[in-house]
Amino acid sequence: MLRLAILTLALLSSLRGEEWEECRSGPFEVWTNASERETRQMLVKLEQVRHMVGVYLGKSDPVSLWTIRVLLRKGKNTAATDWKLGRDAWVATLPEGSAPQAEWWKQVARMLMESNARRLPGYWEEGLLTFLSTLEAKGPRITLGATPVQTQRTLNWARVHYLATNAEYTTRFRVLMNNLQQGAEEEVAYRNSIGQAKAEVEKQVAAYHAAGQFATVEVSGRAISERDFYTRPIEAPRAAAALEDAGGTFVLEKQPLAWFQQTIASGTAPARVYLEYGKRLTETKAKQEAFVEAAKKNPRWAQPYVELANLEKTPERVAFYLKSAAPLDVRNSKLWQRLAEAQLDAKQFPEASRSWFSAELAAATVAERDAIRKERREFEAERARREDAEKQRIADERQRELDRLREEAMNKVREAEARANKGQTPLASGAKVEEWWDEKTPAKKISGQLQKVDCMGKMARVWVVPAGGGKPAPLLIRDSGNVVIVGGGEAAFGCGVQNPARQVVVEYKANADAKQNSQGDVTLIEFR
Repeated sequence: MLRLAILTLALLSSLRGEEWEECRSGPFEVWTNASERETRQMLVKLEQVRHMVGVYLGKSDPVSLWTIRVLLRKGKNTAATDWKLGRDAWVATLPEGSAPQAEWWKQVARMLMESNARRLPGYWEEGLLTFLSTLEAKGPRITLGATPVQTQRTLNWARVHYLATNAEYTTRFRVLMNNLQQGAEEEVAYRNSIGQAKAEVEKQVAAYHAAGQFATVEVSGRAISERDFYTRPIEAPRAAAALEDAGGTFVLEKQPLAWFQQTIASGTAPARVYLEYGKRLTETKAKQEAFVEAAKKNPRWAQPYVELANLEKTPERVAFYLKSAAPLDVRNSKLWQRLAEAQLDAKQFPEASRSWFSAELAAATVAERDAIRKERREFEAERARREDAEKQRIADERQRELDRLREEAMNKVREAEARANKGQTPLASGAKVEEWWDEKTPAKKISGQLQKVDCMGKMARVWVVPAGGGKPAPLLIRDSGNVVIVGGGEAAFGCGVQNPARQVVVEYKANADAKQNSQGDVTLIEFR
């Protein structure tokens, strides 16, 4: 901790006399202690790259999971740095007056793609990123198709170049990208968008690549210019922290607990600080609070929800948090699979199937997708087995409840019989016992939909449409107190047409009553 403080003080000392300013637009920040004009030019190009990523991936305003921060620094000894994920942003340093290499721009396009697009086949993604890495911008005008270095002129790059710069295919190419993101098989995607079989297009691409004649095209980008952006000053401690992140002298994961406590107490801690802090805590409630705060600080970040899921014990709660995480990280097939397994354990069967399909779409390679597809078939078989078992459990539970209600009804009859017999003279020894039960008609049963209820004072007439179709059967409820109702309660009997009609099983005595227009007297109604 002392060594870190010494390094920070040394860096702040080196920044004395330097005035840092920043320009912002969308997910981008360009910081500089050098040329303001260069800062604005950099921001214009960043925004045009973002615009074209959105055009090809079907996103009107692409976002980034993390801020993308460029540090333009004056000085002969300033060295360019690769992109690094700092405590609150992707950050890289560039010397004043330098031009970033194509690979640097390729990483910018990759950050945007990974934050906005569903998974594309790997060779499509590499080809598109390489194509975007040579984009040039002057205000609202964009030049596409500049040839990259020899090692980058692959068939995958040529495929994108051919379709994106050929006027005949430009619009169709965007449709193709959308179809592939939705998980369409390539052959189907080619025919739906290009209007040709994949093999036919590949033959054209191979010839195009071999010819080596790659022209550029000009297109309209965002209607922006350098004058649209303004600068504002940056405090020296913020600039020092960003330079630490870019130079690799600060690694968030290696900081001690005391540093996290101090940073959070200052009120300036970003999402990654809260997440790493939560990992270091031991008390579950405190960890949960830290992870929730991380989610609030960056609502696009899936990891806080994953950490919250890791703290849960029941599949329902695990699925609850993973269901928030997976859509934020749509390209993570492992996360979708974990969600599907949690939903299966939580008996959320349709949702589990959909999540497993999303895992298949998120596969990074064809081989991985084939493996997930094979696992998915096994998963669906297990899902069907568990779903059948759950349906049987529910049916058994319903039958037990029905049996319990019947037993309660019989107990009431026995109690009434006992009260009626109380005080009666016992039968003489050897006297004949007379049968008292005079019910000659066995109970009948009808399954179907409860269509209508006619309320008639203390009585009611129900109309049940048989499951197999036919005319509604009118049945009479003479006294609701003598009718066993399962799954609905008396409140289920609203007078008039039942909207919507409900599935029922009705048991009744076949005592036809022409006067009351009834085929029998109801004894039990079970709502399904």
